[in-house]
Amino acid sequence: MPPSAVLIAFDGVLADTENYHVAAWQRTLARLGWDVPDDVAARSAEIDDSMFAAEIFAHRGIVQADIDGWVRRKQALTLEMIRSAPRLFPGAADLVKSLAGHARLVVVADSLRDHVEALLERSGLADRIELIVAADDVKAVRPEPDGLRLAIKRLKVAAGRALAIEGTPAGLRAARAAGVSCMAVGHRRPFGEWVGDAPYVSGFEPVSGILAQLGFTSEP
Repeated sequence: MPPSAVLIAFDGVLADTENYHVAAWQRTLARLGWDVPDDVAARSAEIDDSMFAAEIFAHRGIVQADIDGWVRRKQALTLEMIRSAPRLFPGAADLVKSLAGHARLVVVADSLRDHVEALLERSGLADRIELIVAADDVKAVRPEPDGLRLAIKRLKVAAGRALAIEGTPAGLRAARAAGVSCMAVGHRRPFGEWVGDAPYVSGFEPVSGILAQLGFTSEP
């Protein structure tokens, strides 16, 4: 039986914004005269901003840094990037438009609500999404299942009738902890042990193939 609700992760799944987070942290920390290599900054695309900032400052031996202040600077810069150049992965817009005729759609993001809303509005997808659950709404983001649990609670659907589309090991762990089925989308992440027993797709094209895997016909 196909799901009645599809819960789509934001960064790295729907939105091609991971490089924005990396660049925003590099530019923010450059104000301190720090040159943060790409391989170090890349971790910022996988963990919470506050956690990333704490790690960076701790590594530099700074124990009383204004973590919240630096996170706000970084987040403001990320929002500027999203507004100026909203980027979706290939097929993402068509998938959302097609799924909207089959299931209730939720974006469950580890990013702030204004980041999600800016991209959806600029991409013409805002009216296709019934609900946004963002980092602002929960105490902990992935790998904690808080966002997914809140989504199904607000939709008033059973966990067994929802499916999460995730793109990271943390996202899949969160989906399993929330009791929802999941699909792994790789985009730039190849198939591997991180997928576990979840069905895996390398991207969203062709959209008809994704719909078929979810149990939907091509037409609503």
